Order: sequence, then C-alpha cells, then structure tokens
Amino acid sequence: MNYLKKHIESLFIECTSLDANLLVLDSFVSSRGQQLQENFSFPNYELIGMITTYRDLSQLEGGDNLYDTKVGYSLTTDNLPTEVTRLLSYIACLTTTQVFEVFESFLKNILSELVTQNPNLSQILKLPNTYNTFQDVRKEISYIQGAGNKGFIKALRKISPFFKQHESKNIWNKNMSHWFDLIAWIRNLVVHSRLVINPQFEEYINEAHRKALFDQHFTISKSDLTKKIELTPYQAHAITQYLFEYAHLIYKSLSTDFGIELDFDFKKVTI
Repeated sequence: MNYLKKHIESLFIECTSLDANLLVLDSFVSSRGQQLQENFSFPNYELIGMITTYRDLSQLEGGDNLYDTKVGYSLTTDNLPTEVTRLLSYIACLTTTQVFEVFESFLKNILSELVTQNPNLSQILKLPNTYNTFQDVRKEISYIQGAGNKGFIKALRKISPFFKQHESKNIWNKNMSHWFDLIAWIRNLVVHSRLVINPQFEEYINEAHRKALFDQHFTISKSDLTKKIELTPYQAHAITQYLFEYAHLIYKSLSTDFGIELDFDFKKVTI
C-alpha cells in the first residue's frame, strides 16, 4: 500500500470537480448566449439590467432610506458577445486559482506524509522540530513553503533525484517548475490585483522562456488603458491537466526514490 497515494487521489477528485464546474458553466452560458442572440435580434435590446443601491446606516430615524449609487449594469444584444467572453474568462481565472490552491495543499500534504513516515527528513529539510504526527509535521512544514511554493519545489529537488531529473526532461520538454512558478504569479494577479497586470508581472514575463509559457495559455485584454489577464475555459482546462501531470510526477518521484510500492493502478486511457 502506497501511503502517498491518498493525497494525489484527493487532488484528482477535487480538481476534477472544479474543472467540471467550469466546463458545465461554459456550455450553458455559451449556448444561452447563442439563443439570446438568435431570439432577440434587436439593436441594443436590454436582456438584463440592474441598479446598485445602499442604505444609510447612520439614518436612525427610519423612513425613506434607500439610495441609488448611480451605478448599474446592463446586458444588451449589443454587448452580449463581449460580456459572455468576459464572464467565462473571469470564471476560468477563478477556477484556475482554486485548482492552484488544491495543488498547494497537495504539496503540503504529500511532503508532510513523507516526513511523518521518514522522520530523518526533518533535519534534511531543516524543519524547526521533529514530530511524529501528520498534523504536527504539516504545521511545521509551512516554514519552508516560500513564495509561490518555491520552498516545496526546492525540497523536492533536494530529496528526489527522480523529480530533479524529470521536472525538465519530460514528454513535453518543458521545465515544469518554471511553468508552475508562472501559474503562481497568475494566481496572485487574480486574487490580489483583480486580473490587472502590474509592472512587476510585465517585467517577470519579459524573459523569452516565460513569455513562451505565458502565451501558451493566456492572453492580455486592453480596455481603458488597463491590461488584464484573459483565459478561456479550454485554456483553464489545459492548465488543470498539466497540474495533474505535475502532481503525478511528484507522486511517482517520491515513491521511486523512497522505495515505496509502485501502486500505480491508474487506468490508461485509449483515445
């Protein structure tokens, strides 16, 4: 029994659910958008409209206490195609951040499990203390996490020659660690910058190999002098698949280098 397998299985289950949610929404939103275009072929016909209001919390005497912000939203036959694209891109970006969070937990869990089963790794990885339980190790291992989980990737290189060899020498001929670092940057842009590309990120992807990785999945939209990340559901699906492959490489690498039973009963898919 491979004691690491439960962690990759958990990742597969949760990320598949997130990926499926995105693909279902893509199908329904795209088909509904097409129906609306066909059924309401009138210029600037409003399909959905809303206004934003607020109540004055300091108005203690009651009475009329609902105010219009003068800001609203209107979905019309004119902006429908653009809005469908924007909405699906937004959902795709959010899904990718969630998948990244699941992968982050996977890294933390699989390394914690390995250290729990092999306590000598505490010193090798320079953890503050040595513990015997999974939960205690998991708390300690955060000390080596680093920005964008770079500390975890360095730890994998340190303890797994198999991983170090194949993170760049693989079927895609791609440095998966560089690719994963890019996804970490994207996650931060989505969560902390509301998709807006900042000068630091533009400088980051200026290097040729990073630009090539970025262009493989993402595009940049420009409106009102603002540059934003754009992602289609299909591209987000591809990112999830790459993360599955990266997770399996980590699982296989640790199993190989630590002499754990190669419990690889995942079924091959015939296309």
